[in-house]
Amino acid sequence: MINKVVKWKDIRHHWEIYLFVLPTLFLIGLFVYYPAASGVFHSFYRWNGADIAEFVGFDNYLHLMRSSDFWRSFRVAFILGGWNVVKMIPALMVAVCIHRCRNPKMQFFYRSMFVIPMVIPGLVVVLIWRTFFFEASSGYLNQFLMASGLFDFLVRMDSFWGWGGIFVHGQMPAWLGDPRLILVACIVWGFPWVGSFAVLTHLAKLQGISKDVYEAADIDGVNWWSKFTRIELPLIMGSIYLLLVFVIIESIKDAGMVLALAGMYGGPGGAVQVPALFMIRKAFIDQEMGYACAVGIVLTVIVMTLQKLLTFVMHYERPAWMRRKPRRMSAARAAAYETFTPRVETRAPTPFDRQWRKTKDFALRAAKHATIWTVLLSAFLPLYLMAVVSFKTNPQFYAAPATLTLPLHPENWAEAWRMVMPSVANSVFISTSVTVLTLCFALCAAYFFARQKMPLSGFFWNAILILMMMPMIANLVPLFRLLNDLNLVNTLAALILVGASAGQVFAVFVLRNFVGDVPGELYEAAEIDGASHFQQLRNVVIPLSGPILGTVGVMQFLSAWNEFVLPLIIMRDHNRLPVMVQLMRMSGEYIKFWGPLMAGYAMASIPIILMFIFSMKLFVRGLTDGAVKG
Repeated sequence: MINKVVKWKDIRHHWEIYLFVLPTLFLIGLFVYYPAASGVFHSFYRWNGADIAEFVGFDNYLHLMRSSDFWRSFRVAFILGGWNVVKMIPALMVAVCIHRCRNPKMQFFYRSMFVIPMVIPGLVVVLIWRTFFFEASSGYLNQFLMASGLFDFLVRMDSFWGWGGIFVHGQMPAWLGDPRLILVACIVWGFPWVGSFAVLTHLAKLQGISKDVYEAADIDGVNWWSKFTRIELPLIMGSIYLLLVFVIIESIKDAGMVLALAGMYGGPGGAVQVPALFMIRKAFIDQEMGYACAVGIVLTVIVMTLQKLLTFVMHYERPAWMRRKPRRMSAARAAAYETFTPRVETRAPTPFDRQWRKTKDFALRAAKHATIWTVLLSAFLPLYLMAVVSFKTNPQFYAAPATLTLPLHPENWAEAWRMVMPSVANSVFISTSVTVLTLCFALCAAYFFARQKMPLSGFFWNAILILMMMPMIANLVPLFRLLNDLNLVNTLAALILVGASAGQVFAVFVLRNFVGDVPGELYEAAEIDGASHFQQLRNVVIPLSGPILGTVGVMQFLSAWNEFVLPLIIMRDHNRLPVMVQLMRMSGEYIKFWGPLMAGYAMASIPIILMFIFSMKLFVRGLTDGAVKG
């Protein structure tokens, strides 16, 4: 649909359409742009957030440029980002293996199984790894190193390369307590690193490859590796580039997983302190909020510059003079090549050839399914441990942490219900409210941008697009002060309003494309019948928007459910904590009862799993349809 252009002189006939975009502009203006402007202003002050505000000019920035801790935090972020790029390989490998399954039912089964880990809160997975795998005395990672003999190899490598005694016989590595190992722990956690979103994205691209291409490749005798490098990889490079940008940017601006693994100080000696964590520590521990605002501004500039650079690299095309031109072969040389090139004579395959081909095909199929099952079982291992330990007492856990032992103790779930369910109820209320507000306001704003080209609509749209590059955590300090001034600190309303404002950017961007693809004839028919813009939205857009609203709603609900950095900072009353913060608080207790703790982790995951099961068809339809066909 082509937007109808409305000029300033005709605005009096269409002024009511501006009402559609006002809620979105109000939310992002108050909770995004105002904190950003406040952060720029206070970055020139020595400010503690309360009674001290002394103008210091560029001193905060100069001190920041000379801070070795700040630049070391970026070094850590880029190391994690580089390894996160490497972690994309297993997801691509699994997607190709699933795509090459010949049985459509097996393809559907594998695709459905890989969806389940996607909806498990990431914080729960981090806490399980911290509890079971990185524990020094009896952690699974150390047990695996000992059982496989890799520990002896690491001891020899330590002695040869001079690592300083990280691996020594008779001493278990302290993965989260040794400043030389904690960065490795932040890289290793979550193995085999298969993100279900990445798997589904690659599968969607791979399924667009025509079967005729594979049939032609089989006729030419192309092997499995050439199929991947010559057919599949070039056709999915778009999704790989997209995920690459997301991974690198998220690695730099994210602090949640490092905070859950290493704590507020970034582990011993600040070994894994990332820029966002450095900013939080300066603001809320050192009370240097002006300095923290300067950190947020620099972080925003670096992230936006990096995102622009990556986008430029993705769409870069070499000039014509740099492109390699194919060499032309002279007629004499072609004749000579034809003369001296041996001709391959075809012969009928022997029984041995046929048997060898069958054996090779069977081996490839077995390797393909073995790869999928190995990765799938590794991805489900944290869930298995969570379920098994939830029925154990502490003595049973220490005696056999990975196996189901009798008698079972279902009373752990009753204890977990008492500890976790109030916070689960808070998270359900917060996530539902955020999702409803986001969808209502974003759909109205999408209608405004897609229906007509109004005066100032281009300015408003660019203002929203800029927010897609702005790291929201960079505004955390001035946002906290704004909520404090509005008396919203320690209230659920703060989490709902901030969550809805943050969700507007992605939701408006997706829904605008959908509303723009609604056939124009439907709007014209509604206008002929005298329908107003409100009636067109209600009678035309909303009935057609079920699948895409389901997709955006599920993703927004997951985002609001998994948020814990902002609640961790602004919530003080334990009765109002969302479930992620409650789980962090429970995991930090000195005396842990493992059964109720794991049952609590399960209870934090069950609502998400149930929600995704009931909305699965709607979610998939929204991903696959993409638009309304006229």
